Amino acid sequence: MENLKLTRIDFRLIHGQVMTRWVKEYHIKDIVVIDDKSAKSPILKKILLNAAPSSVNVFVESIASATEKWKQNDFPKNNLLILFKDTKTAAKAWKDGIKYTSLQIGGIEGSGNKKNINKNIVMSEEDVQDLVPLHESGVRVYGQPIPEDTEYAFKNILSKF
Repeated sequence: MENLKLTRIDFRLIHGQVMTRWVKEYHIKDIVVIDDKSAKSPILKKILLNAAPSSVNVFVESIASATEKWKQNDFPKNNLLILFKDTKTAAKAWKDGIKYTSLQIGGIEGSGNKKNINKNIVMSEEDVQDLVPLHESGVRVYGQPIPEDTEYAFKNILSKF
């Protein structure tokens, strides 16, 4: 899918940083949020739809509905950003058929047994293990909170555990 400009994990989903930095960086016109909880909740869905500027279309999908749309080639055709809330969702969506080629780790919720990986990125052993199959299958997994940060390779993340 040539129009897929960025696939990102960010537990905050759509927030100021995504809107002001990454959307401009990649000239994003469409955002697909893949998150089962948000897709099921009219309130969360409404918040996400209202968080983006009017020039950006937002679609909130469950993993199942997004996977079906991907397989049917029914994803938005403009410059696209796919957002996941966590590593489990990103890994399951990929396993189920959404075959993105790179995955940017922006922000993972910082509770529990998380280690500081680099800059503002924290991860647990479980988070890392969720992404190992993607990495081993050729997906370019890397950390990068904001565009000005240097990409932090997954092999460096692996070395922390």
